[in-house]
Amino acid sequence: MNLQLALLEKAARENRLAHLLLFHGGSALHQREVALRLAQILNCNQPMLEGPCQECYACHKITSKNHPDVLWLKPLKTTIGIEQILAWQQKVYLKHYEGNYKVSVIEQADLVTLPAANALLKVIEEPPERTIIILCAQNADGILPTIQSRAQLVYLPDLSEEAWLKGLGEVDQQDADRAFHLSGKNQNLATAILEHGMPLLKEWVEKFRTAVEERDFLKLFSLFPIDKNQAVLYLQVMAAQTQEGMLKGINRPFEFLAIGRAIDVLRQQVNPRLVIEVLALELFQRGGDLCD
Repeated sequence: MNLQLALLEKAARENRLAHLLLFHGGSALHQREVALRLAQILNCNQPMLEGPCQECYACHKITSKNHPDVLWLKPLKTTIGIEQILAWQQKVYLKHYEGNYKVSVIEQADLVTLPAANALLKVIEEPPERTIIILCAQNADGILPTIQSRAQLVYLPDLSEEAWLKGLGEVDQQDADRAFHLSGKNQNLATAILEHGMPLLKEWVEKFRTAVEERDFLKLFSLFPIDKNQAVLYLQVMAAQTQEGMLKGINRPFEFLAIGRAIDVLRQQVNPRLVIEVLALELFQRGGDLCD
């Protein structure tokens, strides 16, 4: 454990933890594990010097994400919208049920929309008693500055590949290795690939590549229907592979930039079919050739 995490745990044991923490960097799995451990330290019924007991009723409920005073929030689609934050806000202001602290963990907090961020800020400025809010983000700069300035920033480095694999639980080693390669060694993206399913992702990406290489618009029809979350995941994988191809001299920067723009547009709630078709047409015109 690094010094920063050791100090965080010490502050939690001594009831001196900042009411707003911003985890950034590293993998989502690591952020989740650290948040879960802090929630256990704050609410463990039989705390020990080295940390939570992991045996009591509270520790087990927090591990299974069933503790009424430990709230977990993540995007329902490609963003965390105002409706989600308002529903969460109501739960935050309820009285404690059985824990010492109410802990709220907001995953992918850099995907909070501006209206939702403003609603979140109201809670941050006047937090209920014995309430800890943990924001998890890949990039701290994606968080509203007025929120960022009120938070204690905690940088988490990437896990080793071995630790990342261990955190995944029971997964096929070969699938995990393939996902790690497909993601460009991005642990968050690799985890999303495994959760989604390797075969479906590879089939979709291969069909898209074929349509682009053959400049055959009709072959795009087999790619749909597709929801926004799937589309973002598929394009992120293509972006990672295209970036790798650029380093090898196979791909050109415009292909990577075109995919990046498509991802940005998708996150603005535009129809995924329209985004994919526009991207394909752009690559048709520029002679795009996505790498394998």
